[in-house]
Amino acid sequence: MKKRLRILGNIVIILVITIVSILNYRELRSKHIRSFENYLANVTSYFDRALSRNIIKSNSTDNFVSNTEADEAKRTNQAENTKQIISEDNGLTQELLEQTIDETIEAFNVLVSDLRITVMDETGKVLADSNFPGDKLNNHRARPEVWGVISGEDSLSNVRFSDTESVERLYFSARSNHNNMIVRAAVLMDILINAGSTITLYGVIIGGIALVLFNLILSLLFKKQDKHQADLEKTLAKIESGDLSARMEEDRHTFADYYKFAENFNMTVTNFEQDFKEMQAGRAWLDAMVNSLMEPLVVVNRDLQVVFANKYAKTLFNRDIDPEVNPYPFVLLTHEDKLDDLCQKVFINGKTVRKEFKLQVTGRYNAFQVMISPVDANDVVVLFNDISYEYEARELRSSFVANVTHELKTPLTSIRGFVETLRNRDNTAPEQINNFLEIIDVEAARLERLINDILRLSDIERLNDDSELEDFDLVELLDECLVQLDDQASEKQINLIPSDDPTFLPVKANRDRIKQVLLNLLENAIKYHRMKGNIWIDLRRKGRFVTIKVKDDGYGFDEQSAKRVFERFYRVDKSRSRMLGGTGLGLSIVKHIALLYDGEASVKSIPDKGSTFKVILKI
Repeated sequence: MKKRLRILGNIVIILVITIVSILNYRELRSKHIRSFENYLANVTSYFDRALSRNIIKSNSTDNFVSNTEADEAKRTNQAENTKQIISEDNGLTQELLEQTIDETIEAFNVLVSDLRITVMDETGKVLADSNFPGDKLNNHRARPEVWGVISGEDSLSNVRFSDTESVERLYFSARSNHNNMIVRAAVLMDILINAGSTITLYGVIIGGIALVLFNLILSLLFKKQDKHQADLEKTLAKIESGDLSARMEEDRHTFADYYKFAENFNMTVTNFEQDFKEMQAGRAWLDAMVNSLMEPLVVVNRDLQVVFANKYAKTLFNRDIDPEVNPYPFVLLTHEDKLDDLCQKVFINGKTVRKEFKLQVTGRYNAFQVMISPVDANDVVVLFNDISYEYEARELRSSFVANVTHELKTPLTSIRGFVETLRNRDNTAPEQINNFLEIIDVEAARLERLINDILRLSDIERLNDDSELEDFDLVELLDECLVQLDDQASEKQINLIPSDDPTFLPVKANRDRIKQVLLNLLENAIKYHRMKGNIWIDLRRKGRFVTIKVKDDGYGFDEQSAKRVFERFYRVDKSRSRMLGGTGLGLSIVKHIALLYDGEASVKSIPDKGSTFKVILKI
């Protein structure tokens, strides 16, 4: 403001001085021109009167001249040589005009030294001139001041540049009483040039003084304002840098307006500081609450850009960019265009929507129930409720029901079929009846095994930990299992080879469940092994964990089957599994027992070279 006022004030002073100087110069010029016009009018009047006197005097002198022939001859010769007769009526000659011009200039030379007089006839032809020979000058008819008199004016003045002299002159023309001649008088305008320089000089001096005084007064007036402004800028700079404790100086000796402004400003900053601290506390509390959520939460604006994401969302979707600093498209987070459409729908309807999606997260796909709710006209909040386990459980339950139904239906169908056959046994041979009964017994046993395995698996899944724990020797339990399976292995000429070390391995667990793990692993290895081969069993303890490893040199299977072999009812070779009486639940039971004891089950297999099953148990 001060800078603008200073610049504007200086410009106004300069403009005023300039305008006043111009007006003074124009007024001075106007006065000089009027004065010179009167002066030149007197010159032309004087010239006309002087010419009349000289004509009378010349005629009187001629009457006393001798009339002798010698004198007449002498006068005739003189007229031819020295006089150019302009008018025979009154005896006007060029010599008489020049004489009158000289008299007039001499009479007025005291006032103006650059006076010029020109005499022309009524057509503008120059008869005599005080500065140049008349015959050297061209016709002046076209000169404005001459043309005006020729046109009928008695007198006319004009200021113009002289082409003959290359100077600016004031010309005044008037009609003479003698022979309608035109007498023109002129003076130089250099006095106005000097006057203009003087006025300019005075204007510069006065303007300079005025500018100095103005700026000095302005500096004195705004000295306190400068201090006030500097204090304000300093305080604002501190506040901008984050120092909300900065305050302006409240100087009671300054202007009342400045003091009032500082007081109000400090009060405003104090209130702002208090509100900001409360807002920060609230923001910190809200951030802590939102970031503590174990569910992804993001905020999306109308441009479908993520403008906020909690800590879990950044981790789960592997996005380290801070959207509050650099917003990015929502689709880059979810890789699902349909979610963008849902956000648009919420912006239009203003209602919360829920829908399930399978979305790509770090290294896998998770199932989410996505809830999108409007926050305001420009933002929506998107909450991702991870239902992967529930989704997987639903799929597993559906798959389990389907598999159980299928597995139960097969033996039941077989049993019912043979029962119907036995009812109509009139045409059935006794040996055939015995064969049917044997098949019914096998299918019933298979059905019993399936139900028992389902019950075991359900019992294991229901438990969070195993309460029936006892201390026993795992090596002794392995020997017991090997003895139990020896006949089954001998039928296929398979050697069961336990490791020599350790000879004693004490553990604390549910003995029946650990035996079930060993039996399922060994039975599985024997059943799906070719004739003749070897199965190696290795037991090892590392810290609190025990590793059970069963390795065979049987058929093996591919990597895809290795990923699914622990699933319920999954069989690498379904026809062989049913033929061998497998339920498809043995390895699933092993896996869930391992999980019950905070462990895991895994397998590595190479087709036609064999498989290695490893179970880790915290026992």
